[in-house]
Amino acid sequence: MQPEPLKSIPETFAGVDVFITGGSGFMGKVLIEKLLRSCPDIGKVFVLLREKKGKSSGERVQDLVGVPLFDKIRETCPDVIQKLIPIAGDCSLLKLGLHEDSLEQMKNVQIVFHAAASVRFDDPLCKAILLNTRGTREVFRWAKTLKNLRALVHISTTYCNPEIFEVEECIYPAKMDWQKAIEIAEQMDPEVVETLSQKLTSFSPNTYTFTKGLAEQICYDFHQELPLVIFRPSIVTNAEKEPLPGWIDNFNGPIGLLVGMGTGVMRSGCIKLDNHINCIPVDVSIKAIIIAAWKRANSSSAQPILPIYNSAADVCKTATYNFLVTDGEELYYKTPTSQVLWAPGGVNAICLEVYYVAFFFLQFLPSLVLDALIKLSGHKPMSLRLQRRIFDATISLKYFTDNEWVFKTANFRGLQLALLDQDRETFDINYITKGLVSYYADSIMGARRYLFKEKDDTIPAARKKIMRFMWINRVIKYTLFFFLGYLLFCKISVALS
Repeated sequence: MQPEPLKSIPETFAGVDVFITGGSGFMGKVLIEKLLRSCPDIGKVFVLLREKKGKSSGERVQDLVGVPLFDKIRETCPDVIQKLIPIAGDCSLLKLGLHEDSLEQMKNVQIVFHAAASVRFDDPLCKAILLNTRGTREVFRWAKTLKNLRALVHISTTYCNPEIFEVEECIYPAKMDWQKAIEIAEQMDPEVVETLSQKLTSFSPNTYTFTKGLAEQICYDFHQELPLVIFRPSIVTNAEKEPLPGWIDNFNGPIGLLVGMGTGVMRSGCIKLDNHINCIPVDVSIKAIIIAAWKRANSSSAQPILPIYNSAADVCKTATYNFLVTDGEELYYKTPTSQVLWAPGGVNAICLEVYYVAFFFLQFLPSLVLDALIKLSGHKPMSLRLQRRIFDATISLKYFTDNEWVFKTANFRGLQLALLDQDRETFDINYITKGLVSYYADSIMGARRYLFKEKDDTIPAARKKIMRFMWINRVIKYTLFFFLGYLLFCKISVALS
């Protein structure tokens, strides 16, 4: 008897119910959009959403699909959006906070994507453990009740063991027993845990990477019971091709650096300019996640090996910080945002002490003056608050800007080879196909369109504005140099006379 032919990705997902955590996040939105658009015959897509800012899970799912990311679906197949079903719950709660009727509704789920996590580096340890670690355990416990489960993709990060600088597609030894960590978070006073956090985490750079590392240990302990896959993206950045080139919904990663410099808000830094920053476009990573789920769903349920994929870019397709600073400046002069506050430029400090001084004079003091002017005009000041966030981000990211990582990606690259011919165009995971300059040009345009919500016809006026600031900046700079030179000349003349 011949084996049944392997089904394509859309055929595999046809009529299949899917459950997604983290659906309101950056990657979650793109995952939902890609599944609905490229697998239109999919069954129900259940999305776990908690109440937030007074909005129910039903209201939040309407907000979720209301962004430009879903424009193409609304134009071509709007009915498929009806397959998206909000489920009230919370990954930080026991049993995910699910009600009995929700459990009954989702009993036929066959594929699970667990993407929920707090990506904040400064979260208190207890909070990070309950969401990133215990939340993973709770998803797995629920998944074990599913009779027809075919694939469970846990979305991790390539930086969950940041002290290892050459990262293989394998599980690394635990820094702490995950069960003990959950017990501590549940039973101890959060303030006491926070006091002991450095010791408990083995001096990890932050609570995010530590708790994501613990979650991988849970994957290892459950992989004999569940059809698990670990998918590790590096720094996920704006879409390269689909459904909208440049689409982004946050200021994380290099886009924050580009926007901060391009608006003149960020004028000092403390980074190693020759270091590479490993970024992967969100649409590439999402297609690879779907391929990994498809591959696992069509493999033997008794798979002894836990598949792990490092979704990271080859070094030749990564930018250095120097590239972002130098080439980036040229790009945001071409397509500046209307929100520019000053001409791009500034200094990169050689050490933290110099950075503190540069930040004080180039960012803190100007923001102090700007906030005073804003307050006098009757508006709410915001510049100092923004500078505090920039300062905190610079310090919290220092470990990552000071170091470089090499990620082994044989399994990740193998996903492209595993595709059937009929899926190669729709789920192609080749990336940075037009080069880094083109990709980051789309990044800056994406920031204009989707973060600042500016129309393209405002670019000419924004160019005039940034050029005006550039000339004012030059005049002030040269005047200051001339004045200092004059004072020095006078001092020397007096000394010689």
